Amino acid sequence: MNDLLLVVPSRGRPASIARLREAMAATCRGDTTLLVGLDDDDPQLPEYLDLKSTWKDMVQIEPGLHQVVAWINVLAMANVKGFRYIGHMGDDNVPATIGWDVAIMNALEKTPFAFGNDLYPYRPAGELCCHVFCRSKVLAALGYFGPPSLRHSYVDDVWMRWGGAAGITFLRDVIIEHLHHTAGKSPADQNYAASAGLMGEDAAAFSAYCATGLEADITKIRNCL
Repeated sequence: MNDLLLVVPSRGRPASIARLREAMAATCRGDTTLLVGLDDDDPQLPEYLDLKSTWKDMVQIEPGLHQVVAWINVLAMANVKGFRYIGHMGDDNVPATIGWDVAIMNALEKTPFAFGNDLYPYRPAGELCCHVFCRSKVLAALGYFGPPSLRHSYVDDVWMRWGGAAGITFLRDVIIEHLHHTAGKSPADQNYAASAGLMGEDAAAFSAYCATGLEADITKIRNCL
């Protein structure tokens, strides 16, 4: 069994994937694999595939997924038997700490969830995990990486609730920077606009999940540990 799989959906941002790949090559020190999910109707798909020729990692192309939660569920659940740990970050995240992947895996020996410091300036460090890593057996028990009723927003709130109940480690000194446009670290684009447009519906779906599904999922997580 391999150690760590990082699943990253991406659309319209081949340069961001190139940047992430370069950062991983410079900082990873463990058995860590990148799996990129690409929509088959992405106008920039040829540019991604040009990049792919230089990668040792994996690419998966699917029709009609488009949304982050749908993508991470497809990518993660297809690989729970092949990796000890599975994580997700957006294509606008950049690992900076040498050996961050080993530090994450060491933390996951102690708690089922872990995340690093995203340096997002408008909330306290460790308050929310815009990226997350977990034991693959947790995902196997749940049947998903994020509730399928969500599309983009609030899945990080779900992870914090799962981790708060079952155990989560925040690694303050492990920098995985979130270069979000609201932090002034990247330009606004169609992806950010699309996710903002879904926020109201995702808020309602999150509230419904907390009322009807959260406790059952927490029980599944605790039972598999």
